[in-house]
Amino acid sequence: MIAAITATAALPPALWLLSAYRSRVVSVGRAIRHTAVSQTASVNASVIVLSGNDSEALERLLDRIFSQNFDGQMEVIVVNDGKSENVKDVVTRMRNSRRANNLHITFTPPETRNVSHRKLSITLGVKAARHPVAVIIDEQSAIPSDRWLTAMTSPFADEQIQIVLGSALPDPEADISPKGSKGYRAFTHAADAVAWLSAALRHCPYRGCGGNIAYRRQLFFDNKGFSSALNLRDGDDDIFINRVATSSNTAVMIAPEALVTYSSPTSRSEFRSRRPRRFFTARLLRRSTPRFFGFSSAMAWLFTLLTVLSISLAIISRDWITTAAAATLGIGVWLTLALTWRYTIKAICGRRLLLALPPMILFRPLTNMRHKWLSRLRAKEYYTWG
Repeated sequence: MIAAITATAALPPALWLLSAYRSRVVSVGRAIRHTAVSQTASVNASVIVLSGNDSEALERLLDRIFSQNFDGQMEVIVVNDGKSENVKDVVTRMRNSRRANNLHITFTPPETRNVSHRKLSITLGVKAARHPVAVIIDEQSAIPSDRWLTAMTSPFADEQIQIVLGSALPDPEADISPKGSKGYRAFTHAADAVAWLSAALRHCPYRGCGGNIAYRRQLFFDNKGFSSALNLRDGDDDIFINRVATSSNTAVMIAPEALVTYSSPTSRSEFRSRRPRRFFTARLLRRSTPRFFGFSSAMAWLFTLLTVLSISLAIISRDWITTAAAATLGIGVWLTLALTWRYTIKAICGRRLLLALPPMILFRPLTNMRHKWLSRLRAKEYYTWG
């Protein structure tokens, strides 16, 4: 009797997981597969490439950008934030080989202190741009199609659109850790993307990915750029988008032609360093979406615990009908969620997983709590001064 009651108690969280939670996750995968790039003539755009010291990656990216099938006028501005002279050589060589008079380079002053270099790089790039739309991308990004720029700028044909959010995920193969947890790190990056993309698709944008984003220059200037977060080392794009994005001025572009991956090497140590920094600035963002996924994680844990408990009690009492029913429900719910996540992760070019997904979904809130705690512990490290 108690086993049957426990099994019945598992039904409400199961319904939540199969309806609200699954709907949010699958919405991103469906949007990717059903979003087509508009044939509308693209607006004129300035592509701002944030460059460090990887001259080889920069050369590959510039070659890809200048191979874009783009109808509008385009210029490319490389903002060199590294110390390598090779970056300047790459730009000069590319300018000469392609006769690209629309390729320019600027740099951040090496003596700059007490300011996020990424914020400074973006600001310099936007100020140097002369076209109305600025498209931001990192040097280690891999552009999937010669229609990437058309995809990222086509929503601006609507004069109300001020921001276009695109997706950028780390290449799973770029994880350089010799062993362990690569799949979980790949899932975490994908789950973060699904959270904010699903919110934007529901017309509740609250953050974006700085490795693939576009906005009107005038919007940047009208809102004084990153002035509200100059004292923070991170969170530039997130905080800016959270402050200026609305349901009416923001579009999401996740057509397959617009999905970017980046090959910046990742590792376990880098992951453990960056995640707390991300949580530190996330406290300044709107909380409705994180709360939704946090509640869904609680429902996943509750459902799992009730299912395991009901099966255990049913076996002890030799109630085989309840055992079979609870086991079938448990397997059905988790298999459905695993297939849903696999469908969406595959769509956003993440690492393909299946059987490992249920434990990852359960483990994720635990690591999130740890990283939130570390973000509070290291708070002083995340300010540029004071």
